[in-house]
Formats: sequence, structure tokens, C-alpha cells
Amino acid sequence: MPRRGYCDRSREVGGWPVVSVALVLLAVAQLGCVVALWAGSGAASASRWPLTLLGLGLAYDSAVFGLGSALGEGAALHALSVGRYVGHAVLTPLLLVWAVERVLGLRRRWAWTLAVALMGWGVLRDVVALRLVPRAFADTLRYVPAAPHGPPWPVLVVIAVLLAAAIVLWRREKRPALLIAAVILVAASAAAFDLPPLGNAGEAVLFAAVVSVERAGVGRGRRAGRGLERHPRAGV
Repeated sequence: MPRRGYCDRSREVGGWPVVSVALVLLAVAQLGCVVALWAGSGAASASRWPLTLLGLGLAYDSAVFGLGSALGEGAALHALSVGRYVGHAVLTPLLLVWAVERVLGLRRRWAWTLAVALMGWGVLRDVVALRLVPRAFADTLRYVPAAPHGPPWPVLVVIAVLLAAAIVLWRREKRPALLIAAVILVAASAAAFDLPPLGNAGEAVLFAAVVSVERAGVGRGRRAGRGLERHPRAGV
């Protein structure tokens, strides 16, 4: 029986670590989405900065996962893996900030208050007592928590808010892309218990949809613009 953390090279296809390469390419695609977020965007909007940090965190996560077998077990991969879990805890709630402010049109203060609370919850739950052990999947190698912490409640809250925002966007502006991507993420996250790379793939699909929505300028900004058209200021 192979030792814990052993990377099964027999699962490489044609001598290539297919899953590892796919994850690295996924990281490149996520970086491409970050670039697309700003390309030809004109003036920077406040909502793009949280998405930029989120996209960089997602790309980092996929890259570390994909490069794990090349780095091998040891302090380097362990330290990089700690960064993955810190990123999940701190950056995932930024998606909630975007959904609440940009799509639902609520005050930025409330969005950040809830996001910071979820960040603190995630750090206390997943980072403070984090102990990682090496684990292999196909041709990949990564570090995972030694003991499960139960349902990821902070992430589930973010997904619930995102689904609500996606439904609102679909009903209000007839744009189903975000809702479809959110459903794909939920399905991929469930399947990731047995096929971990699917979690990264689902996150990539969702982030691409979020970027497309942001670039389209839908949400609160457009509603505000229509409101000004309907109720012009006196003297204009």
C-alpha cells in the first residue's frame, strides 16, 4: 500500500500529469478573468477591487493544487497550502460584498459588516487550529486538514446570498448566467468530496460569470442610472 501522501504516477496519461496540468491551466484562466475584469473598463469601480482579490486567491488555490506533485511533500508545499486555507477564509466573503452591493443594491456598510463577520468566523473555524496532512488524488498532491471541521458555514452563507442575488438578477434583467454558474458551483462542490479538482472548476465557472456580469454593468449602477432618467434633478 502506498504511503500517505504518495502521488500515484501510474494515473498519469501518456506520461503526463493530466489533472495537475489542468489545474495549472485553470489558474491561468482565472488570472485571465482578472485581466478581463479591468480590460477596457475605463474608470475603476469600487466593486472590482474585491473581485480582483478574489480572483487572485482562486488562481493561487488552483496553482498550488496543480503544482503540488512537482513540489513534493515538505515545508514549501505545506506553507503554500496554509495560504490556500487562509485565502478561503478571508477572500471568499468578498463575493458576498459584490453580490450584496452590486446586484442586490444594499448599502456597502452592511455588505462589509457581514463579510468581515464571516471572515472572522472562517479564520477561527478553519485557520486558527489548522493542522494539515499530505493527500494525493490521481497525479496531484496537496495538504488537507487532518480532521474535518463539519459544514463550512461561512461559505454556505456566501453561497446562499449569491444564489439570492443570482435569482434577483435573472428575474429583473433576464440574465441567467450567474444563476446557472451558481448552480454549477453547488453541484461541483458536492462532487468535490470524491473528485477534489471539480471544486476548483466550479469556482472558475462562477468567477467567469461574475466577471461577465460586472463587465456588463448590470445591477445597482444601472438601476441608479435609470432612476436619474425617471427623476431628473430640478433645473436640469
